[in-house]
Amino acid sequence: MTDYIILSLIMFVAGFVDCLAGGGGIIRLPAFLSFGVPPEFVLGTNKLTSVMGAAVSAWQFRPNIKISRKLILQLSIIAFIFAAAGALLSRLVPPENLKFLILIIIPLSAYFVIASKHFGQKSTRLKVGVKKSIKNARKITVFGSLYDGFLGPGTGTFFAVFFSKYCGFNLLASTGLAKVLNFSSNLFAMFVFLALGAVKIKLALCMGVFTILGSSFGVYIGKKKGTKVIKPLIILVCCVITLKIILGK
Repeated sequence: MTDYIILSLIMFVAGFVDCLAGGGGIIRLPAFLSFGVPPEFVLGTNKLTSVMGAAVSAWQFRPNIKISRKLILQLSIIAFIFAAAGALLSRLVPPENLKFLILIIIPLSAYFVIASKHFGQKSTRLKVGVKKSIKNARKITVFGSLYDGFLGPGTGTFFAVFFSKYCGFNLLASTGLAKVLNFSSNLFAMFVFLALGAVKIKLALCMGVFTILGSSFGVYIGKKKGTKVIKPLIILVCCVITLKIILGK
């Protein structure tokens, strides 16, 4: 019973962090392994749990995503298709061989946030240009979802930062949109794991509830504090992911 309580608390924290900055998987995966989930079930169990949290975060953030529903639908379809393509590509090229991509993407994301004092505080979409913003959003979704299906770590962070940088969305809206696309891109993988019977369904659903609670708290804090809490968390997550890859943990 004590183990389940501790694991539930960890899932709550993972949901909170994932909602605001991405990178919840770096908390959930080691936790599931540490608490005795067989390695062959860890990825699938984590995927179902994370999809539940992403779905709720996306729904709660929806009033803050000030872009058309048509574009959101387009980006969601792109995310689903290219995440599936990334998953298939990972069967041809072992992801371990391309982990250097993380060492490019994640530090770059942190740099954008640190370099600009007012990063993501206000929408700059008019400055970017609406047409260019839409084109950039599509390109970012293609690359981010392909990466998510192929490797994965830090995808939510990448989406949030790059949507703010190149599409002009404020950081709160970018974070909400990132959750929508995380949900879409992870659906394919979740269904694959379920079809393979590689998910501890009862455990995933139970831990998904606590992930949802953490995500809901994250949405509440994000709407209250905005970039004041999101920016430091993004930088922290970027540092943790980078160190994890460098140290090979």
